[in-house]
Amino acid sequence: MKIKVLVAGKIKEKIYDDKANIYRKWISRSISLEVTFLKDNNLKKLDHKQLQYLSSDLFSIAMSENGNQFSSLGFSKFIFNQNKDLIFILGPPDGLSKNLIKSTDFILSLSKFTLPHELAYLVLLEQIYRAVSIRNGSKYHRD
Repeated sequence: MKIKVLVAGKIKEKIYDDKANIYRKWISRSISLEVTFLKDNNLKKLDHKQLQYLSSDLFSIAMSENGNQFSSLGFSKFIFNQNKDLIFILGPPDGLSKNLIKSTDFILSLSKFTLPHELAYLVLLEQIYRAVSIRNGSKYHRD
């Protein structure tokens, strides 16, 4: 399994970036993980760039506060039950375009709360790591 995470903008706060890099390293021990950052200055250009990453070879997941929610166990089952590699698309601070959301296979919410962009990125990586840990039988996740 391969997972791509497409992030609009940069992670400006060092504390978020440092912790995210730790999760990236841990995830990469078990599965292939690729993170791509796209500039978000022009929203129309950003939307076009994001749409170019969608393909029938990937199960695409748009991140939105209006999406479906899972428990950590449910999320782990969900991602490992897909028969394709995954791409998570995290939009700019104002969210993904309606056009992009309609073009994806699934809409995922990390919380009903609105999260700062950088925090949403960090939480997504932590939950991917937790899902991998659950799959591997690690003691990281406790019920």
